[in-house]
Amino acid sequence: MDAFFFPNKKNVDKIVQYINMAKKTCYICVFNVTNDDLCKAVLGRHKAGVDVKIITDDECSTNKGSDIQKFADAGIEVRTDDAPTYHMHDKFMVVDGKFVLTGSFNWTFQAGSSNQENVLVVDHPYYCEKYSKEFDTLWHNFNKNKVEAQQIKAATTIQRQYRSNKSKQDAKAHAKEPNQQYAKKAKGYQNPNYEFKPW
Repeated sequence: MDAFFFPNKKNVDKIVQYINMAKKTCYICVFNVTNDDLCKAVLGRHKAGVDVKIITDDECSTNKGSDIQKFADAGIEVRTDDAPTYHMHDKFMVVDGKFVLTGSFNWTFQAGSSNQENVLVVDHPYYCEKYSKEFDTLWHNFNKNKVEAQQIKAATTIQRQYRSNKSKQDAKAHAKEPNQQYAKKAKGYQNPNYEFKPW
């Protein structure tokens, strides 16, 4: 269907065009995303109502310049691997189940402007099915590794801090309270008819 190479800014624009062809689904599985043009195109498809899902590497997702948190904050479902000794190093996109874009190209600024990279676009049903199944498998395997939006993270942190502080306050209040059992015993020994007589 298509093949192109990098470094070449115009070919980054071609990837944007392929992203914009998504009408129903856009499933992206890439090692890293730092290219703002590609990021904007993906966010645009999401805002247009396309079902966008992204799988990426856990370490790269938190690197400086990564656009992964932007996707999560916008409401796009994002999942990562959780292995410290290896990477989620795939680089492909399946659009509407109709074509696959794959190759060596990382979705980074450097890959488009400096690196020797390649992209292949195929629309044969055999490859579309193969890549779709692989995406589904990874999506299932990484079910527990969801990238949360910053607002959700902040709310969760606040809730945890509140519960922790509440527990500490309750513990302090309980420590200050007199032991009711001993209080009752002490009260029982009091004689209301006793009159203190000074020496």
